[in-house]
Amino acid sequence: MNSKEEIFNKAKKLHLSGNINGAKKLYLELIEIDRDNFLFQNLLGTTLLQLKKYDEAIKHFDISIKLNPSFAASFANKGIAHAEKKQYQEAISNYDKAINLKKKFYDAYLNKGIALKNIHKYKDALKYFEFCIKINHDDPKIYSNLGNLFLEQKSFKEALKAYDKAISLQGEFAEAYSNRGEANQQLGNFKQAIADYAKALKINNNLDYVHGKILHAKMHINDWKNFDDQIENLKTGIKNKKKIIPSFPLLALIDDPKLHKKVAIKHSKGEILNITHNRHKSKKIKLGYFSADFRSHPVLELMLDVFKNHDKSLFEIYGFYHYSQKDEMTNTASKYFDKFFYCADLSDNEIADLSRNNNIDIAIDLTGYTANGRNNIYCYDPAPIKISYLGYPGTMGSACYDYIIADEIVLPKSENKNYVENVIHLPECYLPNQAKIEKIDQIFFTKKDLGLPEDSLVFGSLHNNYKITPHIFNSWMKILKNTKNSILWLLQNNDLVAKNINLEAQKHGIEKNRIFFAKRVSSSHHIQRLKVIDLFLDTFPYNAHITAQQAIRMGVPVLTIKGRSFASRVASSILNSVNLQELITTNINSYTNLAIEIANNKKKLKKLKDHLSQPKIIKKLNDTKKFTKDFEKIFIQLSKKLL
Repeated sequence: MNSKEEIFNKAKKLHLSGNINGAKKLYLELIEIDRDNFLFQNLLGTTLLQLKKYDEAIKHFDISIKLNPSFAASFANKGIAHAEKKQYQEAISNYDKAINLKKKFYDAYLNKGIALKNIHKYKDALKYFEFCIKINHDDPKIYSNLGNLFLEQKSFKEALKAYDKAISLQGEFAEAYSNRGEANQQLGNFKQAIADYAKALKINNNLDYVHGKILHAKMHINDWKNFDDQIENLKTGIKNKKKIIPSFPLLALIDDPKLHKKVAIKHSKGEILNITHNRHKSKKIKLGYFSADFRSHPVLELMLDVFKNHDKSLFEIYGFYHYSQKDEMTNTASKYFDKFFYCADLSDNEIADLSRNNNIDIAIDLTGYTANGRNNIYCYDPAPIKISYLGYPGTMGSACYDYIIADEIVLPKSENKNYVENVIHLPECYLPNQAKIEKIDQIFFTKKDLGLPEDSLVFGSLHNNYKITPHIFNSWMKILKNTKNSILWLLQNNDLVAKNINLEAQKHGIEKNRIFFAKRVSSSHHIQRLKVIDLFLDTFPYNAHITAQQAIRMGVPVLTIKGRSFASRVASSILNSVNLQELITTNINSYTNLAIEIANNKKKLKKLKDHLSQPKIIKKLNDTKKFTKDFEKIFIQLSKKLL
């Protein structure tokens, strides 16, 4: 029989070599021999931690702490387990206990800094990282985490410097390359971002989400090399339950709600906490709108009249703004709320507490998996009813949400099975609108003003560039080939877009003098310039949303493909609301042929434009008071569940 010392040494060797299951088995054997050995309990806890069995790990760390309350490592390791469970306050409490026992406990300081970053205590996190640099200035992990802190604060240039330092200290640092890629992408350095992501994958091909991120970065510059192979790689990874792509980029690549759900479930954060809501009876229903986009942003442009038109005799509305940027639209919107909270510096838990303390009945997440989302707020149960709406066109994949609000076109009942949330349908298009958009009537553009040929037929597709797939672009090239005197007008987010698009067009025999590019301008200028488009060509599988609505508002017909996913059916819902179902196609061949037919038939094109010029059509599209009433009926019905 092996002695305890022999088993212990063998377990340590297995642990160090990465054979975690083998080490765990031997630590269990040691505990059978000596159950009251705090070190064995702690080491078993570390193997369970590495195996992601966090609750079991915490159990053994607690036993170790009970056996020896002076052993700092058990507290530090217990903190890590809580952090993995997103229980950051508990993690910080344990790191503090470890630090009190061991004054220069480097790992505990570093991990506390990470936990503080994760609860948005950025100034405090920075102090701990700076202290770690004093203790051990050659550790690449500090600089990588410092970069992550700057990345979250949108200080992208500072993030780059930190990642550069981390990489200089550890050349093969996959996570640092991946995160540097994200910083470069945010700065618009897409070529460098792609190189960083590629290096990260070369070091660790299984790094979470990077395969998807590199493809998304390529889509921003319309680099479609090996596109189909990369899509197949994503599908295989998703089916094999890998974290291969974040939820949002997938919507623009694959029209499959079943795969969207699988990815969203993998991407979702945490499980809902069982919190008792001490509700105070109120005559009014308290709605909490949570968003990172209460600023010059499409979401606020869509929602502004809803906030304005809410029936204040029935509702109190509260705004929870969890992003630091403020502008004129923030000030305008905030006036429509009974209370408006700036809470970017609060943790997810603190925001949920703030909501509960104000007795919010229904929490509406307007951001979802789009930029700057704070999805963990809903796992802290900010209200008895939690809803996903508008910002993210798909399932959140999380049990933290009770409902999603949609309409019967964007989310037909046949697709309910691909949503974790219960589905609520509005009677008409789920997109709100503004009855009147200030300043747009004061602006007028001609084709000449916009640098377009005056005698041309303009196909416009002023989408974000990442929505353009090679398949939809192939269709556009066929359309140009088969229509006389036509041009294609696209948005240009960066210099590489024009270069790559023109190269692709030349492969199809289309000269670059038939493709024109528009720069980003203010919202009011953007809406007015849409008027010069003769036929708006929608993207697939991610449709135009607010842009399609704005084009219709300006009297421009929109041609779309209706797929299966929410994001691929939005333009269809808009067209249905203005009785232009004839512009809804269901496959790319029908889409291509219909565009050619409309462009070559001036009477047909005029008929479509005349239809949209009817006052009753635009009035219906812009009837924000009716929309708000329909929206409120949902909340009135849901509030009955709270009685």
